Amino acid sequence: MKVEMFKQEFERLHKTLAEVLKTVPEERLYSKPFNSPNFLKILSIGELIIHAAQIQEYLFNGLSANYWDHPHEWSSRESIPEKEKILLYLDEVEQMRTRTFTWMKDEDINKKVYLPDRTAVTIGDLFVRALIHMSHHRGQVYAYIHLFSDAHLPPISEEGVDYKRLI
Repeated sequence: MKVEMFKQEFERLHKTLAEVLKTVPEERLYSKPFNSPNFLKILSIGELIIHAAQIQEYLFNGLSANYWDHPHEWSSRESIPEKEKILLYLDEVEQMRTRTFTWMKDEDINKKVYLPDRTAVTIGDLFVRALIHMSHHRGQVYAYIHLFSDAHLPPISEEGVDYKRLI
């Protein structure tokens, strides 16, 4: 894959989550759809969207500044208690991602980077892992919203709109 394709996928995922967040009533932001002793952790819509942003922040801070630290402390429910603050956090993450993609070239996709545990992994592999992880959480967000709303949510892919009757 080319850098531009990865860039577009990250942008699309990020954009759909920001759009969906705007449709969530404040009182539903941190409510959980259910509790169960069979699940390790159930996240709310707000927590899932924050987590998707954390994935990007971790990745793009690591790639641009070799700063591989998870942003839990400054991006928790307690530090981002309402929708407007989550949107501000999403904007910050978007700026970080945009800066990283300004210098990235197609040949960088196959370059290896070393994670804090000294694991060597290609940038392309990190991108794929992050996109899969974020897509999973976006799917959860969409499912949770449909538990209380029949809102028409943004398509997960612009290309898919033309083909949704075939899939």
